[in-house]
Amino acid sequence: MVGTLVTLPALRTWSATDTGVPARRLGRLSKGANVCQWFRFVRQEGAAHFDNYITEAEAKMMRTMGLTHVRLCLQPKVIMDQATGAVREENAKFVDAAIERFHRAGLLVLVDIHNEDRPSELNPAWQDAFVRFWGDFAGRLKHFDPELTMLEIINEPVFAGHEAEWNPFNARLVSAIRKAAPEHTIMTSGPNWGGIDGLKKLKLIEDQNVVYSFHCYDPFTFTHQGATWAGPDVKPLKGVPYPSDPEAVASLLPDLDPYPGSKNMVENYGKQRWNKAKLAARFKEGIEWGASHHVPLYCGEFGVFPPKAKAEHRANWFRDFGQVLAENQIGWAVWGWDEGFGLGRRYVGGKPEVDKTVAAALGLTVT
Repeated sequence: MVGTLVTLPALRTWSATDTGVPARRLGRLSKGANVCQWFRFVRQEGAAHFDNYITEAEAKMMRTMGLTHVRLCLQPKVIMDQATGAVREENAKFVDAAIERFHRAGLLVLVDIHNEDRPSELNPAWQDAFVRFWGDFAGRLKHFDPELTMLEIINEPVFAGHEAEWNPFNARLVSAIRKAAPEHTIMTSGPNWGGIDGLKKLKLIEDQNVVYSFHCYDPFTFTHQGATWAGPDVKPLKGVPYPSDPEAVASLLPDLDPYPGSKNMVENYGKQRWNKAKLAARFKEGIEWGASHHVPLYCGEFGVFPPKAKAEHRANWFRDFGQVLAENQIGWAVWGWDEGFGLGRRYVGGKPEVDKTVAAALGLTVT
């Protein structure tokens, strides 16, 4: 039995009559979390990991907190033979069980193929295999209730310098999915890491049962400070404040003299004066794209990398971003349930706990 779910107020970007996406499904996208590590960056495949990474009790806790869905991230190599595109049946059964577990808890599942092997996306042989994979995988997922199961084509397509190539590939993938799963809602996003700017380069799919997603980690200088994988300029950063102005960042600059790119980044960040109004204006760029095309939007990732950000600044950002989400009334999924950018679930005394500051900012209830 599915519990009572939040239905969002009617907006142009959420209009079922305009888009063909059932309104009840859009309502179930209202509040979500990315499940990041169940089927992504798996250290050792097999039942020991896959069976109970998230238990029945934890799934029910997620729903009790107020979440209405999860974005279940599947790394391609975990679920797909990279050469042939065949579904890896030995792992697919665990994905089936995970989806069923979330459904029993009353949560919609957005099945996200979370590719992070960027060279593969431009490889024609891999593209062909990926199309074959989605045709087979969508056929396998077809038996899941389309009111509780959505299919996201691929996470954050980049196609750097080849952005125009994403649109025809995207259309091929939608076609493969739709042939196998005619009733399920599909989700897609633009190139350039699936952000707002990439959304503006995206060609609409000739299918009305599609939700368009974007990710928002603005301002990057703040949200990714200290991240070792996100480029050389953010790696040395720590204690970058939010909100920003020139005075707030001035004390950080002397220590950044050995890193001129980082220093320039922080100086510009201060001059840009990031605050709620600037966050809202940036977010509005995506909202306006959706409204102009009469398509439903979804913010599939956002968060702040915590190791080098001060707790009070991170709390400021989540407070402002949570308000921006509420004011724009589109569905979202924080990154992530089980990674520190967002709710950062961890077990304490055998029980799962999440970041209460983040939960409160997103309108979730933690007991």
